[in-house]
Amino acid sequence: MLKVSYKVKIDQLNYTDSDKSQVIDLRSHSSLNIPVNSCRIILGIPKDLTINLEDSISVELGDDKTQSLVFTGKVNSVDWGIDSVIIYADSSFKSLTTARLNVLFEKPSAGDIIKDIVQSRLKLPVAKIEDGLKFSVYTLGDRYPVYDQLQHLARQCGFDFYADTEDKAVFAQYNATTTHECKYGEDILTYTLDQVNKTITGVEIYGESPASQGQGEQAYSWLTKKEVKGTAGSNSAMMLRLADPTARTQQVANKIAAAVLQNLPQKPRGTLKVLGNPKVKLGDVIQVTQMPISQQNGKFKITGVVHTLNRRSGFCTLINWEQV
Repeated sequence: MLKVSYKVKIDQLNYTDSDKSQVIDLRSHSSLNIPVNSCRIILGIPKDLTINLEDSISVELGDDKTQSLVFTGKVNSVDWGIDSVIIYADSSFKSLTTARLNVLFEKPSAGDIIKDIVQSRLKLPVAKIEDGLKFSVYTLGDRYPVYDQLQHLARQCGFDFYADTEDKAVFAQYNATTTHECKYGEDILTYTLDQVNKTITGVEIYGESPASQGQGEQAYSWLTKKEVKGTAGSNSAMMLRLADPTARTQQVANKIAAAVLQNLPQKPRGTLKVLGNPKVKLGDVIQVTQMPISQQNGKFKITGVVHTLNRRSGFCTLINWEQV
């Protein structure tokens, strides 16, 4: 069996499994449904250990052959004890949860909005930003945190919006390129599956129409008898009907309806606990094989990752997944 190894970098200092500052307990967490990636590390205290708030921190996990980055962020708080120190760190998306802005965009794509807010205004690093839908007018208001509104924008486009392990923003449609195979009897420790009734079969989006018919998104007033309504799925009693003033053309309304229907929380989903795998990341695919119940095998989207390392349980990875 390969030896578990780690590397914790705090500012300019490195702490590894060969140092006196051994990791007593480590937990990193990331999710497509939670804005801020987080990490908690309990270290033994060597004499030269110095930690300041807002210090940059990164964590790599692996074995004696290879290590992979699982977290990047900044120190949020530190609890000092006699024989240990607990370090709490967050990703840069924390600034999105506290920022509130009043901004109006004219004829932007969704990607233009993300670049302006995330990259230009808040100065956060970016890994990937796709264009998404194009709107005639889009506004952000200070009534809600910036993150809530940008996450809503991502759902309108059918995109994911999160910070990767390098703490860089990703705003893109799900298109996984990496698959991790998990085999029953080899690396799968626990498995759960949550199946829910599909209570919604269709979505209708009621948008705002321009006053002068035929001018489409060029008009800026909203009084008209002409209805803008986007639909997706089957038209039945189980329809979800939503108002969305950003949908000012039939095309945009239809695309938003399709994205909302695709991302409704009524897909099979669950958790998978495996022997520690630091290469597992948000947006990747897990392929479950050799399960005793054949229906539990398949390929699934990774929506959350928790890495834990301690002396009691060793190195384990808990994966949240959903059916694509």
